[in-house]
This record gives sequence, structure tokens and C-alpha cells, in this order.
Amino acid sequence: MKKRKAALVLAGGGARGVAHIGAIEELESQGFEISAVAGTSMGALVGGVYASGHLEPFKEWLCALDKYKVFSLVDFALSTEGLVKGDRVMKAMKELVPDVKIEKMPVPFAAVAADLLTGREVVLERGGLYDAIRASISIPSVFKPVRRNGQVLIDGGTVNPLPLNRVRREEGDMLVAVDVSAPFGAPVPKTRVSLNYYKVLIASSEIMQQHITQLMCRLHKPDILVEMPADSYGIFEFYRSKELIEAGRMATRAALEHMLAEA
Repeated sequence: MKKRKAALVLAGGGARGVAHIGAIEELESQGFEISAVAGTSMGALVGGVYASGHLEPFKEWLCALDKYKVFSLVDFALSTEGLVKGDRVMKAMKELVPDVKIEKMPVPFAAVAADLLTGREVVLERGGLYDAIRASISIPSVFKPVRRNGQVLIDGGTVNPLPLNRVRREEGDMLVAVDVSAPFGAPVPKTRVSLNYYKVLIASSEIMQQHITQLMCRLHKPDILVEMPADSYGIFEFYRSKELIEAGRMATRAALEHMLAEA
């Protein structure tokens, strides 16, 4: 049977982005061939690793993480630009996945970042894979921005959290999107609401990104949209990677079943 080709778009969402691995595995198991990938933030990280052909060792590394190992990857920065340098996690990844030129990878790939100086979206389709990933995951106030060619690059979620218009799509390719920062699930009872600086910052950012994503989905309607609520997992819960991968698999399976039911 001829495989269906999918142009895959992966959203950001911190640790929830690990669910993209389960989504990719489910798509492939159901006969899809991923022809191109575009991603923002954690979607750029997982998408880039997949497009380079090294998803399996990356998955094994993630699944071996516990709370202590996650904390050990955090290299705090003595800087007003961000809490974390990000060098340590990039070094750990390079031991698993070699740095390659994006334009030479087996699957076309694009990562999205934003220029803090101009407010413009920056699409990274050439050059070093890790340079692109590091720029795209630079969550404001968490990771230090990346300075490059007169630009100050931050997380692409600020301008295009689900870059449906940036994936390379050939005629006949299905547009498949995985949004792991979808609108929140069941409302939390008012008696259980507990706020702090971190929660306010993250929640307000997620709400902004949800509205941008909804607009993008109206402008570039995906053929298949896989959704996981933004409040389903925390953005630093990488120690739950096995659970996250399975959640991504199940959400993708449900989306595919819904598509077949409507066909």
C-alpha cells in the first residue's frame, strides 16, 4: 500500500513537546511517511532530531531522565537576560545526536525563532542544527537569548507557536499539526487556585500562544490536528518522558480515528 505523505508541524510546550515522539511513532505506524518538518521551541528540538535521523537514541536518553538528572542539566546563568545558559543540555544532546547542517539532513526541516530587536519571525532552514534549536527554545526569562548576525533570537512561540506556514509541503502532502499547548482542560475550582510569579508568566504566555495558534489554524487549516491541553503536564516535567510519549501516541491515535470517522 502506498504511504500517505505528511508535512508535519510541531508546537512548543516545554516537556510536553516530548509527546511529539509518540505522535511521530503513531503516524509512522499507521502508514504515514513524514516528508518535511517545521517546529517551534520544543517542537523544533524534537522535529530537528527526527529530521536528522537520530530520534531513537534521543528518545532513550529522555526516558532515562529522573528529577535529579533533569536538575543536573540546568546551568544557571549569572545574567539578567535569562535564568539558564542552556549550554549543558546542548552539550549532552551533541553526545547523542551529532551536529549537522540543516540543508543536508534527510528530511527537510525548519525551526522558528523571533528577533527580540525587531519583533520579526526568523525561519531557520540552513546552517547548524543546534544553532537553530538553541535559538528556537530560548524561552524569555528562562533561557538566555541567542545573539547572531546582529539579531537577538528568542523562542519562536512568541510569534508563531504552530508554524503551519513554514513547513515545506509538496502537492498531495497532508498537513499534520501537533499542538501540545492547546486550550486548557477542565477549569480548576477557585479554591484550588494558587499563583506565583512563575505560574502567572507561563500561563499568560500559553494563553497568548493559544490565540495565535487558533488564528494560524484558520489561515492554514491542517488536515489532521492533534491536541494536548497546555495544563496537562508542566513545562519542566521531562522526568515523565515515558508518560508523555504515550500521551502523544494516544492523542494522535484519537485524532486519526476522528479523521476516519468523518471521512
